[in-house]
Amino acid sequence: MNLPGQTRSQGGKTKLTNHRAAIILHAISCGCYRETAAELASIKAETLSHWMGWSGEPYETFQRLVRKAEAGLESRMVTILTGQAEVRPELALAILERKFPQRWAKVTVVAAPPHHLTFNVADILQKVQERIAQGRPQGQLPPATIINASVKTGKPHDPRPPRLTVVANPAEETESKPT
Repeated sequence: MNLPGQTRSQGGKTKLTNHRAAIILHAISCGCYRETAAELASIKAETLSHWMGWSGEPYETFQRLVRKAEAGLESRMVTILTGQAEVRPELALAILERKFPQRWAKVTVVAAPPHHLTFNVADILQKVQERIAQGRPQGQLPPATIINASVKTGKPHDPRPPRLTVVANPAEETESKPT
């Protein structure tokens, strides 16, 4: 490969040699990130980034070749994926979700809170303080709180904390309901 001659305004010699360009293009066409390709060519990632933004030769030819190498890699990977889609239909769905998100992307529906409910934080805090004042020993959870911390074997550990489930006491329910 022979890159065109240099036209840098500073007049200095560029590190973008035919040998370095060949190393970078080969690494990118094999699937390496640009940063890895730069390391293999013994230059800093920032240097490669500069080369991809500078105008003039040999940079514009190099930029075109890098984009072509990346496009070639993408084309080969898409061919492999689509070739396996009949055996693994989830690959077909993944491709459709990414290629045509307006039609195939997963939709998450989030329900808005009801408009008729209003919460007063001061009232809630007052009720919490009243429950604390009922004389429970410090550090104990109220009897209406159940921690669901069952451990299921065979599944990977879930790093999230256990969920708290609040179950109303029948005595409190009858007291709070008007008769």
